[in-house]
Amino acid sequence: MVTYRIDTTTLREVPQDVTATWEHVERLERRGAEGDGERVVWLRILGALVSAERLAWSDVVRHGGPASLAAVPRPGDEDVPAGAWRPLLRLAQVLHWRSRFDDADLVVEAVRRAAQSVAVRPEVDDVTRRDCSAVLAFADQGQGKVRYDAGRCVEAVHLFSSALERRSRDGAPADQVESSRIALAAASSRAASGSAVHGPWEAARV
Repeated sequence: MVTYRIDTTTLREVPQDVTATWEHVERLERRGAEGDGERVVWLRILGALVSAERLAWSDVVRHGGPASLAAVPRPGDEDVPAGAWRPLLRLAQVLHWRSRFDDADLVVEAVRRAAQSVAVRPEVDDVTRRDCSAVLAFADQGQGKVRYDAGRCVEAVHLFSSALERRSRDGAPADQVESSRIALAAASSRAASGSAVHGPWEAARV
């Protein structure tokens, strides 16, 4: 099983074994569409961002989402379907790693509006409400990382705190809770020192 560690300075996932991770990506590719979502994640972690973005868009469209940034719903438009929420969040992570912060925010906000809208429906069941909360936690975590990389650490603290609160309350998997704890600690330290994050990860990758 391939794994990664979280760099506590950059908050980026780092593969533990690059060769094994590429082999895993090849296995996922052989599975076809079933493995595409996970393959987007590992391609991003490996730094193959052009391939990751191309695959992410394909996966979004397959799940009923928009085919381009121009088609991403804005406030007042019809919400994206629930099936496209997670593919869109994976796409936003790739856009973030390519330093396209505004594009990543646009995508995440479309997901956030849709999940919030579903969560407050009077007839929504508990399973759906919990799924909305999990998606909103991912949205908070993702946007927190965007703010962190942009040096807006006070905003990042708020977003990571929200993600951690949701995940702790909802009994999210331990690795997700720990990821939010690590991110919150890093952003809180940066905010307290008044320093911004700068490094090679700010450059667009290929």
